[in-house]
Amino acid sequence: MYNDDLKNESLIVEFESFEKILEGTISVNNWERIEVHSEKANILSPIKVSFSLEKGDNQVLVNGKVETMLQLHCSRCLKPIEYWVEESFEALYLDSSFEKYLSKTEHLKSLDNVVYYDGQSIDLTNRIIETIILSVPNVPLCKEDCNGLCPICGADLNENSDHSCEKEELDPRFASLKSLLDEGKFL
Repeated sequence: MYNDDLKNESLIVEFESFEKILEGTISVNNWERIEVHSEKANILSPIKVSFSLEKGDNQVLVNGKVETMLQLHCSRCLKPIEYWVEESFEALYLDSSFEKYLSKTEHLKSLDNVVYYDGQSIDLTNRIIETIILSVPNVPLCKEDCNGLCPICGADLNENSDHSCEKEELDPRFASLKSLLDEGKFL
């Protein structure tokens, strides 16, 4: 998957770097594109990540916000559009040694915001990518009432609302079926 290649060392936080609470802002400048629901979107501005980490016994509670500008394409007319992402995220990072103590039911209930880590650091990368993807609409539109493209010739119906094309020609392979319908044999 394309997003697996997105990395940034500044999103890896070492536990030794703070005692109890760490607050900060990170700017991710090296990501050019990110794969969202239906396309690979261009990232038009640096990704600003504001965060607060609170360390406990074998766990870290993370709260934060992601901000960036993406270039998407309208799902109806295919024009490029700019989409501002400003979304909050949270997660509880638990030492992976605790995962084996959870029953299946507890494990399923905890999947929402629990991330397991090994070692002495946590990586916020996947949480940032997930936050951006979830903030993008499944069907991005340039405007709410976008008319889209003509299904016959592909003309942009937003630019010419009076546009009309001749009716689509019948595929010759279906001509005999149409004649049967016209004769009323299938009614």
